[in-house]
Amino acid sequence: MVGIFFGANMGHRQGENRHQAALFPLMLDELVGPDDLVRVIDAWISSLDLKALGFSKAQTQIMGRPPYDPADLLKLYIWGYLNAVRSSRALERQTHSNVKCMWLLGRLQPDHKTIAEFRRANVHALVAVCASFVQFARAQQLIASNTIAIDGSKIRAVASRKTIIRADDLTKLAQHNAQEIERYLQVLDTQDSAQDAQPQTKTHDVQRALRQLRERQAAIQAGVEQLATNRSNSLVQTEPQAKLMKSLHGPGYNLQTAVEAASHLIVAHEVVNDVSDRSQLHPMAQTANRVLQTICTVVADAGYSNGEHLAKLQDQGVVCFVAPNRNINNQGDGTLYDKSAFSYDHKTDTLQCPVGKTLKRKTGKRQDKMIIYAADHWDCQVCASKSKCTGAKQRFVSRHEYEQALQDNAIRLAAKPQMMRLRRSTVEHPFGTIKTQILGNARLLMRGLEGARAELSLAVLAYNLKRVFNMKGGAWMLQATGA
Repeated sequence: MVGIFFGANMGHRQGENRHQAALFPLMLDELVGPDDLVRVIDAWISSLDLKALGFSKAQTQIMGRPPYDPADLLKLYIWGYLNAVRSSRALERQTHSNVKCMWLLGRLQPDHKTIAEFRRANVHALVAVCASFVQFARAQQLIASNTIAIDGSKIRAVASRKTIIRADDLTKLAQHNAQEIERYLQVLDTQDSAQDAQPQTKTHDVQRALRQLRERQAAIQAGVEQLATNRSNSLVQTEPQAKLMKSLHGPGYNLQTAVEAASHLIVAHEVVNDVSDRSQLHPMAQTANRVLQTICTVVADAGYSNGEHLAKLQDQGVVCFVAPNRNINNQGDGTLYDKSAFSYDHKTDTLQCPVGKTLKRKTGKRQDKMIIYAADHWDCQVCASKSKCTGAKQRFVSRHEYEQALQDNAIRLAAKPQMMRLRRSTVEHPFGTIKTQILGNARLLMRGLEGARAELSLAVLAYNLKRVFNMKGGAWMLQATGA
């Protein structure tokens, strides 16, 4: 009966009366936990020499209205990216309503224009401060190995897919514009030759329209030349540095990262507008070597399979495990001798066929680094094994210019196939965190490569800081920063 009695009389939980007087904590500091992440952000930024890192307005002024301390604006941005708040207007709102944000800035409330200008004016400094956190992690011995996984991910640009114009569209526009120019020129000729000339005002209108058409024609021609220079078949009108990325179905940039295998920290990153990763293996490995101050072991997927880069890194003592990305020899539907049956003589730069005949170098293809070797016509005609080798008059075999480096990489990978599993478990988690939790699967907010570098440096810094916080905890980080 007691249980029934209380059940019948229990109501919902009630909040306090809004008009009732209440005593809040006397200090804002009491509202933030002792090991909270905002305390770590505050302590670490306070330990940096922002002037040395290149932040503008880091030097205090004697005259005029004092500017906001770049340390405060940097703290605001890092806190914002950690909470998927990236726009300057959204950050301004947080300074008025979020208790932790108020604590972090000491209740400063910069306007959105000041917040946006800080990010725009400090691109290189933001890259530098991201690198300084990696050095902090190294100094605290959080980076324990020299094995790095390199990978890239496409990030959507500010420009939308509607701003993409293709080479065929430019050609059609140029033809249509040329026809319009010709039509207006004919109008002017007609007016000049007519006995009763048109009013002067109408002539001026035609000339003004003609000038606009010629300006448009010059802009179209500049677009055509840019496509030719970039060897591309499309152009983003409002953001020329962005490229059409097939995986995004629109304009974007390519974020390259090198992730250390033990800590899963991003030790190096770069933003490029290349649509593929083929040309990024060597520069990313070099950057990681420089940051970690050691020769790294590199793992990467098939998108980085580049014989020239593998050869360069091999000469520098870098051990690479890169998934192969090579065409299969389908000579005779697999019934004829594979190119692997032909041995290479480095001294003479020739190939030797399975029956001992020599194939000499004929020509090379610069684009794909392939070299063609050809057997002697007569040797093939009298060879008893010709039916097993080729159906043509003579056998041609292609060999990559850096074939030895590709073969060495394949041998290493066959001996340690677990390196590909290590790659997946190392590099895919950081990308997932950055794209879903930090960027919120949204587009970038700043245009151009420089803008993308600023934003993605903040995103990488936010990821690294949160990763160390999860690994070691707030108390440890505060102690490590000397707070």
